[in-house]
Amino acid sequence: METLLRYLQRRGFRRGIQGGSSLWLVLAATAWMLLRERRGRSPVVYRTVLEPGEGLVIETRPPGRRGSS
Repeated sequence: METLLRYLQRRGFRRGIQGGSSLWLVLAATAWMLLRERRGRSPVVYRTVLEPGEGLVIETRPPGRRGSS
């Protein structure tokens, strides 16, 4: 998906600015905005469904203390 958006962005800006096509320019701007939105999100590390009464504890530890509990 990202490859297609980058292609549309490059092609759209070329045809929109150099060629004078407002449709291509709008397409390029839309692709650019979608790419920016996608890059701003952090990846999901863990996802689960909790049943009623269940809980989830998130704990952080200082770096360098792996393996020692």
